[in-house]
Amino acid sequence: MATPQPFNLTRAAYLGRQTIKFGSIALVALIIGRFAFTAGYAYYKMLYPDPPPPPTVGFGVLPTLRFPEQTLTDKPSSYEIEIPQSRLPDFGDRAKVFLMTRSSLSLLADQRAKEIAANYGYVFTPTVLSNTLYRWTKSTPIQSTLEMNVRNFSFDLTSDYLSRSELLTNRNLPNESNAVSVVKAFVNAGQQLPNDIATSSGYVSYYKSLGGELEPAVSLSDADFLRVDIPRFPIDGDKRFFTPDGDEGALHGMVTGALTGKDQIVDLHYHYQPIDYTERHTYPLRTVQSAWQIVQAGEAYVANPGTSDIAVIRNVVLGYYDDPEEQDYMQPIYVFEGDGGFLAYVPAIDPLYYQSTTDGVPIR
Repeated sequence: MATPQPFNLTRAAYLGRQTIKFGSIALVALIIGRFAFTAGYAYYKMLYPDPPPPPTVGFGVLPTLRFPEQTLTDKPSSYEIEIPQSRLPDFGDRAKVFLMTRSSLSLLADQRAKEIAANYGYVFTPTVLSNTLYRWTKSTPIQSTLEMNVRNFSFDLTSDYLSRSELLTNRNLPNESNAVSVVKAFVNAGQQLPNDIATSSGYVSYYKSLGGELEPAVSLSDADFLRVDIPRFPIDGDKRFFTPDGDEGALHGMVTGALTGKDQIVDLHYHYQPIDYTERHTYPLRTVQSAWQIVQAGEAYVANPGTSDIAVIRNVVLGYYDDPEEQDYMQPIYVFEGDGGFLAYVPAIDPLYYQSTTDGVPIR
């Protein structure tokens, strides 16, 4: 039988060294184990992530989108799709829906509308067309009309610019950036532009007058007028807005180089309803495949039929439908883009979350 070693300073030092040695080994093992466990768990979650929470659908059942009525003659007779890799894109399982702010007629609407019109150069007493629609006219430098909705101050400015030959003799048109600035400055002279319009870069296209009709021009030097379109700034930076007339801006018009100041604007349309970007909910999306089936069946809304009776689709994007008339919610749409400017829209929200209706585009 072994004789127990006496406990002395040498023995204590030895036990201390052993404790530190094996304790350090255990600590390193724990650190490595924890690191390995954390990395392994993170890798597992990368391979098998937790499912996201379900869409919030906080606005309940949504009203169907209000597209203009169309007949078969407004649409191509057939549709083909030719996109890279022959695969329809995937936009996920949900998209945002935003609350729209509806306008109301205030007691000061009459005074405010007249102030805005005066800042646009229309100083005479307006003709009252209805309790919400006023019309101003002026004859210099060209004959023009301003019609304004005094409830929300949207307006349409039109003129006889296409019949004015003097506008074609001095084509000192601004560059694209300046043309956009001219349009924004015109509206800002009477009412402050909302942030999602003010921050939008807009885009410019060239037009010339042929026999009193507008035709596309190939360059700035060939153009008589510039068309400026300023849509809202895209949602999340990449989801553009589309109107019944395609990618026409909520603010759009024509600019001449033959006149100066406010008179450079010879045609302008501003139809805008504020979006409450803080009030939003997510809704399930229908599949892009089912949207394509609706297009094939001729049941999509065709904003631009293109130039051929057979529509060849090259791209599909997720966008938002900006109705010139007031709506309750800003809703997403699938946009099918094709040759010759072809554009077709299909409501993107799962049909289960639309109100039942026989109006507009059938929802399946």
